[in-house]
Amino acid sequence: MHLTRQNYSVRRSLGALALLAGLLTAGGAAAECLPGQMQEADLAYQSAAEFLTQQSWEQAIARLQSIVTVCPEHVPANRGLGTAYLGKGEAALAAGSEAEAGKDFTAAADWFGKVIAARGAEVEAGDYANLAKAYAKQKKYKEARAEYMKAEMLAPEDCGVLFNLAVLHSAAGYHTQAVDVFEHIIALDECERAHARALTQIASAAGKAAEQQKKAGNSQQAAYYQDLSNQYGGQAGGSTAMDIVRGKMKAGDYTGAVTLLRELLGKNPDQPNATLTLARALDSAGREAESVDAYRDYLKLKPNDTTEWGTMLQVMVESGQAVAAKSEAAAAYAEHSSKGRQALAPILYSWGLALEQTEEFATARARFEECAASGHARFAASARTQVQRMDDLMQLQAAQKKKAAQQGG
Repeated sequence: MHLTRQNYSVRRSLGALALLAGLLTAGGAAAECLPGQMQEADLAYQSAAEFLTQQSWEQAIARLQSIVTVCPEHVPANRGLGTAYLGKGEAALAAGSEAEAGKDFTAAADWFGKVIAARGAEVEAGDYANLAKAYAKQKKYKEARAEYMKAEMLAPEDCGVLFNLAVLHSAAGYHTQAVDVFEHIIALDECERAHARALTQIASAAGKAAEQQKKAGNSQQAAYYQDLSNQYGGQAGGSTAMDIVRGKMKAGDYTGAVTLLRELLGKNPDQPNATLTLARALDSAGREAESVDAYRDYLKLKPNDTTEWGTMLQVMVESGQAVAAKSEAAAAYAEHSSKGRQALAPILYSWGLALEQTEEFATARARFEECAASGHARFAASARTQVQRMDDLMQLQAAQKKKAAQQGG
């Protein structure tokens, strides 16, 4: 059979990997992949990727297995195995073989879990979302919900992540949280394409939340959610209180928005969306101290939202609370350090701003440099600019000290 130069190279890589896999199996467990082996694995993956694209799951699995036998930390191959087993399981389910599908979905979850472990601090929202999908296929809704919550932490405005999280909140019986996320989707302009789907489900979720609150003896919150269910169910989204608030925010009527939000939270204080919107409205109205208090209330409800931890710290810095912000940033960083660089980036950036205000430029530079290394879409580029700024400020500071010493002498 005729082989192109590229295909021959890929086949040769696969053969080399298979030979090495045999030697490793005979002599013991596979060690970490060496740089040269990683290059061979990358080349071999090209062939496996073709099978993934063609949905030839069995062939893809065979190729990918040969890669991870030699290079167990090869992330694309691990992810590819998760994808292949997920696809294989769906095909088995469509063919009526639930037992076989269950095995495949379990294998998919294992491989997606290995991706997360291998990536460590470089883990991304999509990695958690993949694992969540595998759990959901096994009807492990609580486990799937937990993974989507981790994904939301890294991608708080990803419409797909948010929608799936809302659905799983509801599936796992957390109906008030489902309502909150559906409302968040409806509020985001970026999620306009998901608005219709969210509106079809929010009335039901609010109705279930009302029943849940009534059984728990929370009559005031039960009435709130029942009213919300009626509004969304009867008017397809209609003119709810939050719709009016959003209108005032867009029009720049922040004081009017604050007034409405205070009334809304008076009826039901445990509303993360309304509390976060209040914090933003107060900040926009120039009421920074009140805004920080509202952010604190929000973070009591959503303590893992590192994006808003960063926002609150930045508001503190801008309102002259740099010393307090510096201390709280250090505590927040320690609390969330296990979540990886992407999650920590907002905290690191604001921590750097606080340190700059207290003229600790070298330490600020280190925080900005760590933030830049995260690759965070929103903060990395600005952090790199701040690193250069800290270098300039340190040079200026040194020059001023030198001049003061000369004058003193």
